[in-house]
Amino acid sequence: MLRHSLNAQQVGYWLSWVSMLIRVASLIYALGILFFYPHPIIAARTAYLLVLWGIVALYTLVLIVILLVRADAWLRSAPFILFDTFLAILIVNLAGGGYRNVFSLYSLTPTVTAALSLPSAENPARRAVLFAGVVIVSTLGFASSLYFDGYTLPVIIEYRQVDEVVLRSASYWVTGGLLAALAALMIAWQHSRDRANALREQAAVEQERRRIATDIHDGVLSQLSALGRRAEYASLLLAEDPKAAEGEMLRIVALAGEVHEGIRWIVRALRQDPAQLTLGGELTRITDRFRRNTDLMVELELPVDEPQVPVDTIRHLGYIITEALTNVWKHAGVEEASVVVRRVNSQTRVQVIDEGCGFDPGEVGPRQAGLGLWNMRERAQEIGGDIDIRSSIGNGTQVTVSVPLAGNRDGTV
Repeated sequence: MLRHSLNAQQVGYWLSWVSMLIRVASLIYALGILFFYPHPIIAARTAYLLVLWGIVALYTLVLIVILLVRADAWLRSAPFILFDTFLAILIVNLAGGGYRNVFSLYSLTPTVTAALSLPSAENPARRAVLFAGVVIVSTLGFASSLYFDGYTLPVIIEYRQVDEVVLRSASYWVTGGLLAALAALMIAWQHSRDRANALREQAAVEQERRRIATDIHDGVLSQLSALGRRAEYASLLLAEDPKAAEGEMLRIVALAGEVHEGIRWIVRALRQDPAQLTLGGELTRITDRFRRNTDLMVELELPVDEPQVPVDTIRHLGYIITEALTNVWKHAGVEEASVVVRRVNSQTRVQVIDEGCGFDPGEVGPRQAGLGLWNMRERAQEIGGDIDIRSSIGNGTQVTVSVPLAGNRDGTV
């Protein structure tokens, strides 16, 4: 389970290759002993040992093929490890030669295989018991080969070969212990990494919950509260000032649209990872919706290298562009509009352009706030940006929003 690329099975697969390379190296070592300066005990049995070597090499080739076809899970299974252990013991006993046995190094491979299978084992504790059993059985198997070759304890002591025998016998324990320690470190690392990932995911979920709660409280709930107050105020105006009540109803309609858009955003954020949201994707969704639901044909122009902006900025820009396109649709008297995105230095610039009837921005006061221009300015300021609205009667309108790129809220590069 290596980070970014490997899981437990892939780790096991590559460790199986390590074990296989050690197996091949031990066979090369045995062949070297047979051909280069063999001991007289070995030289007298070279032909027999070569036949045995060929059988073991063929067996190893079969294991390599199994590994190549990605059936490596079987090579790490308990039945195979037990079979491989007893086969190695049989080979060592058939080869003979006492502590000069040419397959003594090869007999270590079951120990290596068992140790390297620990990190990918489903039950490491059970596999550790199997590993300890393999080490013990392999040591006893080597001891039995010495015994059947006449290397009893009195003989070993008489010929002063205790150090050689102990060294060969201890190799199972030393090799197994080192590899087991390495496997234990890998397992501990995996557990700590998994725990860290779990904590990171938990923190991300909690952060997302807080973000949604904030969006609902600061956005939808406050807007619904304002909507209720305005509706109450409009009902009072109906009897006293119907014209003022009509203007207030326009504000209520605009505010209801904002509430709808806020709920739409929250639902979409719940369905999709916010980290996957992009400015281009959000603007594409908005312009597509206008094409489907209105007679306004909106052309979207995005740069090849899309600028990266924070998720919260995307949300507010979505509100601003939606409001600007709504104004075009309702008031400009045209059937076409353009949304253009550009990167200018350390800022992202989004423009909504139409060639409609236009208006005089200087005449837009509180009574004309139904156009949503004041709302757009507040949202731009909230995300550290600014908005420039240029229009004149008969010459269309151009709304330009400039916001910092991701990581540049302070305006620095």
